[in-house]
Amino acid sequence: MQVSDWVLIGASIFLGAVALFVPYLAELIKRKWFAPDLKIEFELRPPDCHKTRFGNNEPVYYFRFRVTNSGKSQAKRCEAVIEKLYKEDSAGNYQPIKYTPINLIWGSSYGEYVDINPDRTFHCDLFHIPSANFQSHMLHQGAYVDPVDMPTYPLGIVLCVKAAFFSQPNRLPSGRYRIEVGIFSENSKKISRTFKISWSGNWKNTQEEMFKEIVVE
Repeated sequence: MQVSDWVLIGASIFLGAVALFVPYLAELIKRKWFAPDLKIEFELRPPDCHKTRFGNNEPVYYFRFRVTNSGKSQAKRCEAVIEKLYKEDSAGNYQPIKYTPINLIWGSSYGEYVDINPDRTFHCDLFHIPSANFQSHMLHQGAYVDPVDMPTYPLGIVLCVKAAFFSQPNRLPSGRYRIEVGIFSENSKKISRTFKISWSGNWKNTQEEMFKEIVVE
């Protein structure tokens, strides 16, 4: 073979390698420098946490966190999931409650998945505390699953989960809890946060008083 033939073969191999590598490099650059960047934020005050009313005019306190995309591209199909649940025992140690991970619902009726644009913020409902009257009605409807071997209680923390499983609680009595939440996205790395909840079990009619009965960090 002549030198020109080797040059032609080498050039063909080089161009083929470039054709294969350039799309990979472009995707790598896109993911590194133009990727979504999700952050979880929370404050125990409006608009994250506030008192409102259901359609039947029953009062309810909602506790929500914010997910913000501070990256340069849209975070696609974001979902919020309760991954683990713990309850503090009498010795002050947090004991895991057997819990299958389950999706939370994004606020304002967005559903299970959302696309979050750059500089956009979505609220996600973590839990709510409806009035004792409303909770009594829902208990009779079979909407709540309480922890096993627990005496009845008029007020509880109701987790804002997509579905209720008989194998795990979606309503919690007074006490101290830890809830581990993960945010997953089709094109962004997972982020996680742990919420610590201290709940007296008492109801107050104003936000200022209620946020002394239940503290979330």
